[in-house]
Amino acid sequence: MRSPMILRVVWSPLFLLLFALVSFATHVDSAEKFRVAYPSLGPGSTPCWVTVEAGIWRKHGLDVEPILLSGGARTVPALLGGSVQMVLGSDVAVTQGILQGIALTKLGTTMNSLGYSLVTRPEIQSGRDLKGKTLGISRGRDASYARLVKILRDQGLNPNEDVKFLSIGGNEAGRLSALKAGIIHGTMFSPPMDLIASRDGLKALVKVDVAILGGGLNTTTTFLRQNRKTLMNFLKGYMEGIQYMVTHKQESMRVFAKYFKSSDATAMSYLYEEITARVEKGLRPNPESVRFIYELVSAEDPRAKQLGEKDHWDLSLIDEIRQSGFFDQLYKK
Repeated sequence: MRSPMILRVVWSPLFLLLFALVSFATHVDSAEKFRVAYPSLGPGSTPCWVTVEAGIWRKHGLDVEPILLSGGARTVPALLGGSVQMVLGSDVAVTQGILQGIALTKLGTTMNSLGYSLVTRPEIQSGRDLKGKTLGISRGRDASYARLVKILRDQGLNPNEDVKFLSIGGNEAGRLSALKAGIIHGTMFSPPMDLIASRDGLKALVKVDVAILGGGLNTTTTFLRQNRKTLMNFLKGYMEGIQYMVTHKQESMRVFAKYFKSSDATAMSYLYEEITARVEKGLRPNPESVRFIYELVSAEDPRAKQLGEKDHWDLSLIDEIRQSGFFDQLYKK
């Protein structure tokens, strides 16, 4: 009686390689799409870029796409329209939306303070020299504008009478060009633009720290209710990305250079030191920083003064992450 024939399949190295590539592509495609809008190239956005470029969110099942929507006024409509699922920053616009009855929820913050410099033309020797001069501001009454007004008042100037404000588009780069051309005599910059401006012969006249939310994590109340697990994974990935950033300077600086389109290693190092000194590793907001946002918005909408420090916040996700031991484990590595 003849024995049954046994077929042996020989897996060639090429076939195995193709199989591995197909399996990897299937895994990548299975990651959930998640879009994050941010309003400007600034310190509050940088940990998001590092987390994306290091592939950390993919470890948590998310394919995160950061999208620059210049100006806070564009971010909330994008969130409401569903084209993005998270707004990183635009905390003033988010607060204004809440006061208008829009159901938005704040989940945490990237920073609880920001650094600003009042940079002027070289002939300006003191704040008093700004009387009668034109100062550049962004399109909107943001934190930099609020601190500029305070600096003027501290110098004995009346912001409504002694200076002229000129709104300039193009973010900080647009204001830097206007300052160098003499169209304006001073403006507020955040790192690294203040350093870049100083190296171009302009003067960093006053440096200030602002207790304010930077890179707040904002979503719609509906999205939070329907996608709690997704947001949990997002926050875990973000915490891990921040841990990676603070422990990988050179890699992070390369990411900064990519997004800022800059080869200035000194400026990128300066930016890195500024961010890592301020970043909120646990994403928890400080009451003082929340109050500053409300005070800023109250100048145009007095209802902001009625908001409490916990109103429209949901910190239960970051609480759960902390209680699970995930956060503590990150910093044991």
